[in-house]
Amino acid sequence: MKKRILTLTLIFALLLTICALFTGCGEKTPAQTGTPSATEKPVKTTVLRASTPTAPEHAWTLALKKIADDIYERTGGRYKIDVYPNASLSEGNEKTMTEQIYTGSIDMGVSPASLCSPIFSAFSFPFLYEDREHIARVCDSDVAKEMLLTLEEKGMHAIAYVENGFRQITNNIREIRVPADTKGIKMRTPQSATTIACMEAMGFNAVAISAGELYVALSQGTADGQENALSTIYNNKYYEVQKYLTVVNYNWSPALIGVNSELWESLSDEDKAIFEEVIKDAAAYANEILASHDEELIDKLKEAGMQVYICTKDDIDLFKQAVVTDNLKNEYKKVVGEELLEKFLKAVEDNRG
Repeated sequence: MKKRILTLTLIFALLLTICALFTGCGEKTPAQTGTPSATEKPVKTTVLRASTPTAPEHAWTLALKKIADDIYERTGGRYKIDVYPNASLSEGNEKTMTEQIYTGSIDMGVSPASLCSPIFSAFSFPFLYEDREHIARVCDSDVAKEMLLTLEEKGMHAIAYVENGFRQITNNIREIRVPADTKGIKMRTPQSATTIACMEAMGFNAVAISAGELYVALSQGTADGQENALSTIYNNKYYEVQKYLTVVNYNWSPALIGVNSELWESLSDEDKAIFEEVIKDAAAYANEILASHDEELIDKLKEAGMQVYICTKDDIDLFKQAVVTDNLKNEYKKVVGEELLEKFLKAVEDNRG
């Protein structure tokens, strides 16, 4: 009898072991399957659209791509940002792109500051700055921060200044060394009253053309020349339709990295902090790229066939005499506002080295 009980006990234990083995092979825990448990919520991804008027290789575009990567990582995939270079959501028109950020049809982007508001034309008053360190101090001044805040009512939460570069001059007519060489040349400008005034003061015939139409305009002779940063001249391949480059550093202008105001207000405080930190880091990244590439870009433009003239101090003094006048300053006052312009110019002087 005892032997029979022992045998039944062993059989029962064996059956339990077999059942346990089958159960272990047939079922997995949520951690094993990779599926969320009942208490875990799946990540909801919000897709945002970011745009810039520059080519895919330009530092502004690279900055947006960096923002996209860093935001995705820092938010655990809750925000995915798709980047559209060449203002491709705006038919190549940078002004339209800026307005789309205001309305929210584009969520964020890098836009020339003067298109965001005329007051930022103050930055581009000709021949203002000693060097890039001087510019950085001006961008960090109280007046520059106050200028960013004025965009909230337009629909943009502007977070950081990013370099639009020292602007140079290219053309197809002749080598330009001094203002006397500019006569009769049709110079493309953006849709900016102050840039038009500067070009006309130099002696050019100004023609306002959008960035998306510029390459064709130069190739067809609608405009003989254009003024832009070296990075834009190279990345947009203007060397294919322009023969002469004059390095004159006649002004410096910023762009802004901004987020649609309504989107910004919808973010949690934690996400606002993440976006702000990431965007400021990306602006510094873009500025570093642009500042380090000037000499390299001049060499590349020479290799591409452009004839390059680098203005001497005496040449620049002649341009200053032609351009920096009371008449030009009055034009800037009309656009920027007299009080703000004077306040800005004071900040420039206060931040000299």
